[in-house]
Amino acid sequence: MASSSSNEASKGNEELKLDTNPRTVTKATEILKPLPSDAVEKNLDNVLEAVKTVDQTCDFKRCKQKTNMMGSNCGFCKQRFCFKHGLPEVHGCGEAVKRQEREEFMHPLPAKTVQAKEDLKKAQSRLDQKLKQMSLGRKAKPSGGGPSGSKKKGKS
Repeated sequence: MASSSSNEASKGNEELKLDTNPRTVTKATEILKPLPSDAVEKNLDNVLEAVKTVDQTCDFKRCKQKTNMMGSNCGFCKQRFCFKHGLPEVHGCGEAVKRQEREEFMHPLPAKTVQAKEDLKKAQSRLDQKLKQMSLGRKAKPSGGGPSGSKKKGKS
């Protein structure tokens, strides 16, 4: 591969040349694999800038679309794609999606479990509301003495 020679640092030259062309490099690991660790340490700023450039483009081969503002992360391969290649079936995770959907269809969660999760969420929201009301109630009490003098005496 001709681009691998441009990835390597020359011993006589201090400048490190990295290939960040989206047509040839799609992952940051492809930039760093051919480099020796001492070259990376010497030119850390250049390496980080190259990795940042690669991470801001779509991970689909030969796609140069920028994904730093808008894009989608695949839940299966954990890569970032533009919206054109964001569907798992488009960028190559179709088998993983098929396997997961088949598993969910063959072994669905029982309705009892789903209902229990919903009940738990409702109970949590009621608890949060009650705690909020109680904290507001504590703040609303006046600090002056009232008719009940028994509460001012020590522990009960």
